[in-house]
Amino acid sequence: MDELRSGLDEPGDRRRERGAPEAGAGEMALRQRVEPRSRTECAADLEQRAVSGWTNGRMDAPAQVLRRWEPGRAGLPEVSAAEAAAYLDAHRAERPWLATACGSPPEVQRIFAALDQGRGHAHIRHEGWVTEEMNQRRVAYLEDPAQLDPTKRAAGIDGLHSSGGPHRCRETSSRLTDPDAFAVAFALGTENPAVRAALDTDFIRGHVPRPVSLPISDLLGPDGHRYCTGWRLQPTEGSMAAAREIRAVWVDARAHDREADMPEPEARPVGTFAGGVIVFAFGPTSAQDGYEVVTMYPRPRADQRYGGSQ
Repeated sequence: MDELRSGLDEPGDRRRERGAPEAGAGEMALRQRVEPRSRTECAADLEQRAVSGWTNGRMDAPAQVLRRWEPGRAGLPEVSAAEAAAYLDAHRAERPWLATACGSPPEVQRIFAALDQGRGHAHIRHEGWVTEEMNQRRVAYLEDPAQLDPTKRAAGIDGLHSSGGPHRCRETSSRLTDPDAFAVAFALGTENPAVRAALDTDFIRGHVPRPVSLPISDLLGPDGHRYCTGWRLQPTEGSMAAAREIRAVWVDARAHDREADMPEPEARPVGTFAGGVIVFAFGPTSAQDGYEVVTMYPRPRADQRYGGSQ
């Protein structure tokens, strides 16, 4: 996971501060034990907390909700709790987004293992393994957390598709910060009648059911928004379209080792997700015989996305 924390001052690859003495190996090891995060990661966490009031707490997940969840009804392969634990243990090294659920209850692990064997990416791009710095860089520099190759990630190349095309995040990147909260939202969401109607739609090649948005409070309770964080690209001279265009040019210049003749893109934390929704989007299953949730992500109220408290 350390390779994805792509600040220039990572432990083991830190730029020496101007005028500061060279740190010895013992001092560096002590610093990493006391604070394993990079300076840029700490800065992103602090900015998010200052703006949104986010605290990285853990949810006491309602076990009955998770136990009754059926993978098959969500278009996913059946998996037992024992199979899930074995799957996470076997694959978490090369699929680091699985590690976040390893300390969670078996019911949570089961959801992660089933999702990871489907075609969806919600647990890869919109879950708590993604740090605040990674989430910030996703919207500011188009760095896809799912892309494990640092060079391709810096070039804005999608980590989940073989086409080689760039991954396009628009104005906002968001995540559910806790694996248990993520699992509860997914389990309850796939029980919702509107989501069920989409998942149960007769499969037609080329057709995809419309996304469904459910209030965060309906899925995670009145304080559920506290498990959500996000970053928003800052407009250029009041224009978000201009900001996206400048971002694309800036990322392309960096990918080709050119100096960009425009300001570096900037992202700031979303003020709050209170009153927001969790969006469920759908796509075909691997067998092309039904539909599954291809992504699930929190979306703030419109006034927080476009000109609200940032």
